[in-house]
Amino acid sequence: MSLTDRLPLVGGDGEPEVGPFLDRAAAWATDLTYDDIPPSVRRAAKAQLTSTVGAAVWTLDHPLGGSILEAATARDDGDGATLVDGETLSPTGAARGNAALSMALDFDDTVLGGHTGHSSVFVPLAYAEATDASGRRVLVAHVAANEVAARLASAAAIGPFRGQQTAYVHAVAAAVGRAVVEDDEAGTLAHALGTALLQPPWPLEPPFLGADAKVWSASEPIGTGLAAVDSARAGLTGAPNLTEAEGGFLEAFSEYPLGEFLGGFGERWHTRTLTVKSVPGCAYVTAPIEAALEARGRLDRGRTTVGRVDVYGSLFTTEVDERAAPYVDGPDSPVAALSFTVPFNVAVALIDGEHTPRQVGERRTDEDVWRLADRVFLHHDADFTASALDSEVPVGAMLRRVGVPVVGYAAKTVGPLAALQHLPTLAGFVRKRPLLTDLSDADKRMGARVEVTTTGGRTVEATVEHPSGFAGKPLSEVRAVARKKYWSGLVAAGLRESTARHRAGELLALDDAERVSLAALTGLGEAR
Repeated sequence: MSLTDRLPLVGGDGEPEVGPFLDRAAAWATDLTYDDIPPSVRRAAKAQLTSTVGAAVWTLDHPLGGSILEAATARDDGDGATLVDGETLSPTGAARGNAALSMALDFDDTVLGGHTGHSSVFVPLAYAEATDASGRRVLVAHVAANEVAARLASAAAIGPFRGQQTAYVHAVAAAVGRAVVEDDEAGTLAHALGTALLQPPWPLEPPFLGADAKVWSASEPIGTGLAAVDSARAGLTGAPNLTEAEGGFLEAFSEYPLGEFLGGFGERWHTRTLTVKSVPGCAYVTAPIEAALEARGRLDRGRTTVGRVDVYGSLFTTEVDERAAPYVDGPDSPVAALSFTVPFNVAVALIDGEHTPRQVGERRTDEDVWRLADRVFLHHDADFTASALDSEVPVGAMLRRVGVPVVGYAAKTVGPLAALQHLPTLAGFVRKRPLLTDLSDADKRMGARVEVTTTGGRTVEATVEHPSGFAGKPLSEVRAVARKKYWSGLVAAGLRESTARHRAGELLALDDAERVSLAALTGLGEAR
């Protein structure tokens, strides 16, 4: 019995969708038009694009930025497209280099299905610049890449990888983004996708968290996806049925394949579930940082000595902190590990009263920060876990489709004791619930509470239930967070604030542009 027999592919209306996923995805993506995309999805996509470019721009102000630029330019001497700093490279080199910059500080965005922006944004931008395509064409390619890659990742979400380690999405999004910009036929794209997933990346944790190598997590798969398009154009066949085939992608990458997520094109828009981070670092660390900043505003600055800090968060927060712990080594900690650790980020937010990439860069070696970090203690709060799991994003929508096996999956993931302790919460997922067709109101509630106790015995508490810019917040707020990320990054890179704000407005109106140039959009080639 094949995987397709066990998991029939269904759309939002419950009717079977005929044909392998990659064939259907290619047909939909190559047929997509600007007018097919609902206005709210377009607005979310432009916010994602602005956020992703902003993340790359901010890295220029960090020590990792110079190293990434040196490496990116060393492996490419072409032209046709630009990096965010104005350097001219081949479209492939520009897409890969910009993706490394946006990945470096964990300052990226997410949709239901993962961190698609590194590829779904920078591949269309690079190839549009090289071919004089319009801003509307960029947006169509961007949304198409998002929707195809996010569906595949959602179908495989109950498996070994989540978050940025779901690197295969970038091979998929790169192939879709390039093919749509350059107007390939559906058959060509289907074979490109069937080739791009020949050898899906399987990231290893030591270099991902314990080194700077993580910056290439999206760039390498992007190269694979772009090369797969060349392969398909040359007449080499891929395997468009590999998603559902026996021994295929879902069997290899998912413990509980959720084939229903592979449907719903044009009805269920994953792009609409956009989360834009207001601060650098893993999304599960955002609420503790925002709560720490709020608590600091209630302290007597300059006359307060902090005795201890207690942070209460969900299992998502405690899990990533535990994963990072073996790689955290004070001032010698790699940025990748710092992005996942709560004590450092809370400490530097309390001391500085802000949290930008500067804190992850300049303040990493400050002994005062590390002394306070030693007095930050993280605790699990079941209420925050319940709220996070009840949200559609990041995995609530998937867990609701697993049914009874969700208990065993939880025991394997967090341990039998933790699963037993949270059995009442898990019980809510035993009964399968319908897959939402409209994701406009999808939530991502990753809350936390911070209690700061001074040496004088005073305790200041702050709680953030739903971080700013996260899915479920008003789209206007999400867009505002993306806009500020971009223009403040441009200011850090050397632009005047008035100029930077103007350029943010231009990027958010990209679909009005007849031609696209990333260097022209940032203006950093002239400023640096």
